[in-house]
Parts: sequence; structure tokens; C-alpha cells
Amino acid sequence: MKKSPILSGMVSELERAKQPQARIRGSVDCFASLAMTVFVGVFVAVGVSVGVAAFAASTARAADTFKYGVVEAKGDAGILFMPAKFGPKYGIDIQMVQFASSNTPLKALISGDIDAFATTPSVPLTALGAGAKVKFVGCNWPGATYALYTAADITSIAQLKGKSIAVSGPGSMPDLFARVAIQQGGLKPNQVVFANSGGGSDRFKALAAGVVKATATSTEFAPEAEKRGLHLLVSANTATPNFARNCIVTSDRVIATRRDALVRFLAATIDGTGFAMSHRAETVALSREAAKLAPEDTSPEFIFDEATAQHSVDPQLAMDKVKLQWVEDQLAANDAIDEAADVAKYIDDAPRQDALKLVKP
Repeated sequence: MKKSPILSGMVSELERAKQPQARIRGSVDCFASLAMTVFVGVFVAVGVSVGVAAFAASTARAADTFKYGVVEAKGDAGILFMPAKFGPKYGIDIQMVQFASSNTPLKALISGDIDAFATTPSVPLTALGAGAKVKFVGCNWPGATYALYTAADITSIAQLKGKSIAVSGPGSMPDLFARVAIQQGGLKPNQVVFANSGGGSDRFKALAAGVVKATATSTEFAPEAEKRGLHLLVSANTATPNFARNCIVTSDRVIATRRDALVRFLAATIDGTGFAMSHRAETVALSREAAKLAPEDTSPEFIFDEATAQHSVDPQLAMDKVKLQWVEDQLAANDAIDEAADVAKYIDDAPRQDALKLVKP
């Protein structure tokens, strides 16, 4: 059986995370070098009243802490961060932990530094192929609000031959989506240069500065791309509709030892996401607060409206096996994993089902 460089790298990370000393060192690396930011509890500054304080005061059980990893706050932060405001309603203190890219949270989850994280399915699927003990427990953003942007002088996939494309780490959504997009346009992956350029905002800045000729990132950058004369060349919603943007992943350890906290976290996520998608003004305000966006930045409004129009966000967190299997198959086709597996074994839907029963009006 062939062993891809991507798989080999993931195996080495998994082995490193199993070692106690390396686990501590890895924690320091991802917490310090990436300047990870923790947002604790409720975001009081945006003034969203959801009636959780009275409920929290009436419950005798002290809130458990649950650390939830996400990739850097951007225009979509209001949707992703809103569940933290609903944690007290379910006796759970959700601490939002930000990472610069989608690959690093996996290491933090394996080492026990976080309890769950929201990420593109390709990252945990790559790790699962290498033997990681993690599971999908929900998909909060199954829609494909993603795009391939190009420089002003690039108007076709063919023109990217020999050029650099900004992506994140191997097996990440930007990396895999870019590979699929250029292949659909007639190029092979070895005909371009993939440059690991960090998170979505950094990748877009690299394109805008002329450092690279293309990048794959969120469609929330579409308004800014238009202002700068850049092209949105390929939309995932039409080119790769099975490309799920975000699912929630936790470790087998958390499922076994913190199941009650996990269920309450999922209940808060279901409740909070539903609130976010039905309260545009409050969600946009939270996006601006969490991501510290300038008043003229219209990305929160854009991504909210697009996600609503395309039904990209699912407050029920249902996991579409067809979409997850498609991503798994694409990973195998692009040598990110040795061979595709049946993704059903990577899903644990029981905690979500219990959370649905727990959700209160």
C-alpha cells in the first residue's frame, strides 16, 4: 500500500501527540506561536438578550468548562460564536478557542487542550485515515460557501499553470478544494505550486498583495475581491456542492469521559445556531465584535445573507454521509490518504440525538 507524504506527516503528528512530553510541548507550540485567543463565556458587548441568565441562576449544577476550537474569527464569527452565549442555559461554559488554520486544532484535540473543534471535514478524515481516535458529532455548516479567487490578470484555470496558489496545510479544505477546482478546469496538481499561507484572511491578503496568483477561501471575501479587481473564478456551491465547509469533531476520550458535557455543548450549539440564523442584526454585531472588523467591512452581512440564501448552515447539526463520503473519496483521489473508507464508522450521532431532546425553547 502506498504511503502519501500527507499521511506520513499526519502519522508523525499523531505519534508525537501520544508522548507526554511532546504533548506538553505541542500545547505550548499551538497556544503560543499561533497566538491563540480564548473567548470565555458570554459576549456581553453585543447586547443580545436571550434570557439565559435567569435559567443559569436557577440551575444548581455549576457550569462545566468546554473548550471549543474554531479557525480565526472572520465575517462568519457571529454564526460560529453565538452558541457560547447559550452555554449557561445548558449549564456549560463554552470557551471559544481560535486557531490560525484548520490543521492545528486537531493536535490540540488529541493532546486534550480542547474538547471539540469545528473544521472542514477533510482535516479529521485525513487524521482518521492515519488512526486518530476522533469522531464527527455534528455538522453546523454543511454548505459550500467557499471559492477560488484569482489575480486580476488570471481569468481561467489554464492561466494558473506554473503559478502559486495560497492554501492551508495538506489535507485542509483550501488545499483539497483548490486541487479539485483546477482539475475540473483541466490542470493537474503538479502543474501549479501550492503555497501554505496560513488562515483565510492571510491567504486573501497574499493574493491581494500579489504574492500568489490565486487562493481558496471563504466567499465572505467576495465584496473585497470585487473592490480590488480580483476574480471569484470558481464557486464551491456550484462546482463542488458536496464540499461541506464545517463539521464538529471531538475525541473518543471526550465521548467516553465527558459525554454529558458534550451533549449539553451540542444542545447549546443547536440552540445558539438557530438563534443566529434567525437574528441577522445580532449575528452581524457579534461578528464585528469577535473579529474586530471595521465598520466599512461588509463581510458579516454578505456571508450571513449567502448562507441563508443557500441554506448552508444547519442548526440541527445533521451529518450528511453522502457529503462526508465525497470528501473522503476526493482525499483518496488526491493522495491525501491511502484509500477511501466507509465514513459511517467515523460518525457518532448519539450525542447529537440526546442534545436534540435537551434543547429548550
